[in-house]
Amino acid sequence: MLDLLRATRELAVARTRLASWQARNHFGDSAPRGLPQHGLDPVQARLVERIAFAVPRVANRLPWRTDCLVQAFAGQRWLAGHDIETRLVLGARRGGPSGFEAHAWLMAGDRVVTGGDISTYVPFGTKQP
Repeated sequence: MLDLLRATRELAVARTRLASWQARNHFGDSAPRGLPQHGLDPVQARLVERIAFAVPRVANRLPWRTDCLVQAFAGQRWLAGHDIETRLVLGARRGGPSGFEAHAWLMAGDRVVTGGDISTYVPFGTKQP
């Protein structure tokens, strides 16, 4: 229950911060090149799992914008409070119903924290085969 309340708080903060967010301040001048290379210890892995569970479930029930970018911001801030390194990834899928679909997801180590199934998305700045 406390995780769901914390997720609500983090989503509210993330939504507020999104209004002033600029991609160049988050990524520098280029797209992300990779993900954190370290693994997660068992305590960190459990927290990541809890956040991966709580954030999307709460997001679907809130009356304000809680799309993929807001969820990624929320998870990133929550994990940063526990000194867990993350990477916010922006990418796209071609050929979706609207032709081009942008998406954001959050990674901690090799674990997708927010963003769901990213298997059909390609991070910006990477070459497609």
